[in-house]
Amino acid sequence: MDVIVKLHALDFAIILGYIAFMLWLGFYFSKKSTGFDDYFMAGRDLTAPLLVGTLVSTFYGLDTLFGTSEIGFYEGISGFFAYSLPYTAMYIVMAFLAPVFKEKFPGGTTMQDICYEKYGKPAGIATSIAAFVYSTNTMEMLGIGMLLSLILPIPIWLGTIIGAVVVVIYTYTGGLWAVTMTDFIQFILMMVTLGIAMIVGWSSFGGYEQVYIGLTEWCGEDPWYYFSVGAGYLSPATLVSYSITALAVLAEPAFFQRVFAAAGPKEIKKAFAVGVPMWLAFDWVVTFLGILGAAAIGLGMIPEVEANQALLAIVGQYLPPGILGLFIAGVLAAAMSTADSYFLVSGGVVGHDIYKRIINPEADGKRVEQITKYGIIASAVISLGLTFVFDRIMEIWVFQATIILSVSLIPVYFGTFSKKAPKKIAGTLATITGLVLSFTWYIWTNFFGVWSDDWEVYVVKIGSTELWQEQGILLIVPIVLVIYLVANALGKETMSEGGNL
Repeated sequence: MDVIVKLHALDFAIILGYIAFMLWLGFYFSKKSTGFDDYFMAGRDLTAPLLVGTLVSTFYGLDTLFGTSEIGFYEGISGFFAYSLPYTAMYIVMAFLAPVFKEKFPGGTTMQDICYEKYGKPAGIATSIAAFVYSTNTMEMLGIGMLLSLILPIPIWLGTIIGAVVVVIYTYTGGLWAVTMTDFIQFILMMVTLGIAMIVGWSSFGGYEQVYIGLTEWCGEDPWYYFSVGAGYLSPATLVSYSITALAVLAEPAFFQRVFAAAGPKEIKKAFAVGVPMWLAFDWVVTFLGILGAAAIGLGMIPEVEANQALLAIVGQYLPPGILGLFIAGVLAAAMSTADSYFLVSGGVVGHDIYKRIINPEADGKRVEQITKYGIIASAVISLGLTFVFDRIMEIWVFQATIILSVSLIPVYFGTFSKKAPKKIAGTLATITGLVLSFTWYIWTNFFGVWSDDWEVYVVKIGSTELWQEQGILLIVPIVLVIYLVANALGKETMSEGGNL
């Protein structure tokens, strides 16, 4: 891949300084860890400002930065309404639900804890498997590799390995405190540098009229659909299909970890009150930077590049040395802030959910912490391996969203909000059914479905009905719900009535 962003020595110095500082933070907080609870949960003392930084930066990685800008490049503002807005809607829902989880389970550590306590080991193990699969970092690792290949004369695979090594080192050494503090810094970098890029890019064009002229040249026709919610062709049904995976926010393992690590429900409410407008602003800016990329090519301001490279081409053209270095550091921050969180969550599945609960319940905090670190390394190796196996990273994300929703959503929420203690068999059957059907649907759609170049999805036929790979969520989750309700009505045995994990 050709280098499309030429950096000044000052830019390289800023980027290397940023990476060095991330590594130093990891080693600094490694000295402060006193056991698993401190390492994985930051002592359960995260305040609202730290929660804002870690929540916003964790859920805005390179998939959002490059993916949303690419949609903006091709489809205009519909990228915001079809992809970004549904996620923000789910964040708003979680703003009300997250404090309730903290109140009901003040001693909770992971989302999987709820299933272990409410339904027993089989349900807990099933949700742990789903959480581990969901938390693999394939998209972010490949994104880092692509980014480094665009600014350095190195292949993507080497950039991917370099990024993984850096993220694993500071996550492995410092735990959640290191992740949270680096996320806070990365959050500031992301917001400031994207804002600067938008202001500089827009002023370079001279406003809306020039952008429209550029889009006309790029499209060869009237680009009115760039500023249409449906991009001129997205029906309500299609918009729903595109937004289905946003439901994964409701069963997001990293969300639950941060919620349980918060100092209290009030801190969570404050964090969401500040975070939601920032999520919206981030999405809106990235969408418009994608639109500017298409217009810039039309006007001959930048060379014709791939859609997901246009954002970098614009900033590389117009940001001065130093500011450009900060922007690239901010882009790296977007990737690292997501990758470190999910590596840590994966490690927690191995150390807390599997080792502590199943293999060695008598293990002390230090031993659980060590096994968690092994889990981080295992997750990194698997994530790197998957980057060399899959050609279409989006299909991995669809599978991840399908499995976490199908396995966890129904038992976790019924286990939390039901007035009566749920039956063990309900959680067991629901989680195992969700797990089996998720893998079955993935295999069916990927190996027996047909790839649609028009919609960029796998499509399968059931009779005369065509179904997208994403729509498996709409099939599996209702099946799991029915199984749960029937089993809960007919089952007899329940777990402890308590909710304090």
